[in-house]
Amino acid sequence: MTTDILYSFRRCPYAIRVRWALLICEIKLEIREVDLKNKPIEFINKSSTKTVPILLKKNNEVIEESLDIIIWALSESKKKNIKNLYISNSNEEKILEIISENDHGFKYHLDRFKYSARFNKNLEDYHFVEAKKFIRKWNKKLINNKWLIGDKPSIADWCIWPFVRQFRIACESQKKTSYFDDPIKEWLNYFENHLHFKKLMHKYDPWKPSSNKDYFPFN
Repeated sequence: MTTDILYSFRRCPYAIRVRWALLICEIKLEIREVDLKNKPIEFINKSSTKTVPILLKKNNEVIEESLDIIIWALSESKKKNIKNLYISNSNEEKILEIISENDHGFKYHLDRFKYSARFNKNLEDYHFVEAKKFIRKWNKKLINNKWLIGDKPSIADWCIWPFVRQFRIACESQKKTSYFDDPIKEWLNYFENHLHFKKLMHKYDPWKPSSNKDYFPFN
């Protein structure tokens, strides 16, 4: 195998944050869009969790956690000192703490709000309120700073904005109002209006063994 391979799904926030990191780090690789309702056996055999994203490295090593793939991208980037730009020793603990808060707290309530019909429809409003508590907390961080940790973007911003975007989409779909304040709205707008966004969300056909190779970013 001559190219690293990313198994991805266009709308998955974990996959979005990995693709964002790859764009910032200027790393190109083969991408395989996974049909989650018809997962290819090659993907199933490589992934212990059976979830996207996973990275299959050229040496056949598999990286399954999205945060680990982001750290890998930072280490592989040819851009000078890029790791220190986005995660330094002085802020690493705070960055990892807020990412964990998103992945294990906000995501829990987001799923049960967005997909309440799968969980418990009667608790939809409860999970909306609980998810908003995280939004308000992060919003307070953004009142005095443009970014979640410190005065420059970090992987905390990379890792959390796709989930905040998913929350906004769910609120709009379910006719919720007053779910954002201006700072977090402007913060999310930065990513959605970024010149990379179109590349980030390029639509690939689901991968099959017989498919021609697709690459990310798409050229």
